[in-house]
Amino acid sequence: MLWTVTKPAASGLYWLDDVHKNFYQQLFAGNAFDECFLDGFNGVLTSSAKTNEKFQAVFDGYNSLDEHLKSRIQEIYNSHVAYRACFSVINIEIAKPCEELREFWVKVKSLASYLYSTTLGLVCFKDACTEEADMDVHYEEYKQLNGVVCCFCGTEEMMEERDIEPEDGLELEDEKQWRASYDHYLPKKLYPFLSVDFDNLIPCCQKCNEKAKGETDVLLAGDVRTLSFYPYDDENTVQLEASLIQINEKLKMSVNVKDLNNEISAKAETWNRAFKVIPRVNQRLKNFNSSWLAPLFNGIDDVERGKFALEDEIRRCRRFQKKEREAFFKALCFGEVLTKSDDELKALLDSVSASYSGRRSL
Repeated sequence: MLWTVTKPAASGLYWLDDVHKNFYQQLFAGNAFDECFLDGFNGVLTSSAKTNEKFQAVFDGYNSLDEHLKSRIQEIYNSHVAYRACFSVINIEIAKPCEELREFWVKVKSLASYLYSTTLGLVCFKDACTEEADMDVHYEEYKQLNGVVCCFCGTEEMMEERDIEPEDGLELEDEKQWRASYDHYLPKKLYPFLSVDFDNLIPCCQKCNEKAKGETDVLLAGDVRTLSFYPYDDENTVQLEASLIQINEKLKMSVNVKDLNNEISAKAETWNRAFKVIPRVNQRLKNFNSSWLAPLFNGIDDVERGKFALEDEIRRCRRFQKKEREAFFKALCFGEVLTKSDDELKALLDSVSASYSGRRSL
């Protein structure tokens, strides 16, 4: 991640995670179905037959397991809900379901998906909450706290509203919802107990969420445990460097992760594996001279004025990096340009001047 983000302090939305996790805790304790829910949630179960059905399927499925498999599910649950420690501690094992739990695991995932896709937005759930429970209101509060640019890539604005529907398809009209979308930092297919945990729900852009990360697990690469940034806690963020070098008489700008050989580097490797930011940015930087540098240097033929323009733009970009697409990387790359000698800067200014002269003569 490029910067730490802040979760809105309070929302009725957070209550559903309490309900969800309390259900499993009471289930593991051997309580009856009606005893597995927090006060006030029974009205939701009565009004939403599908929510009730999903919980009941998990309850019945769990109670049909033998004691060994029950213990295994409890182990997986405990492992997953303690996820926050895993981002910085490599030797914590993350439990996975075995083949014998495959059928039951489908029920667990189905409940998790439905709670996020549908129950969160139901009128009966909002009515049952003691605090406002509107996803769009929460999303607006998030943007007020953190800006509108994706904290994972810095190149796109966060996704706005979109169709959210259960993965097993719509059956009822009230299951069709149009609302703000969040990324499950730990995918709900792999970590279903965290499906409505807002410590695991982080807004990001569509490219990061759907095209790059998808169902990538930031804590496991295959069966190998990996470290990862945690955007709500980690004060240390990815360390990047820009490089402007000459290749075949042309100057090429690129960015890469600094090789620090420490925990930050390990987390940065996971960040790039999941969100593929470095190749995405470097693809854009193929047009650095014409798209970013030329507009900044247009009309400037003096090195000192060029330096002033660079310094001023770097300050502006740093101020607006959370509000303006690509501002983070512009500041990084213009900072690299500023390190060049006066002769190199003069050559860049002359190149820009020649480029614009050519355009005006057409």
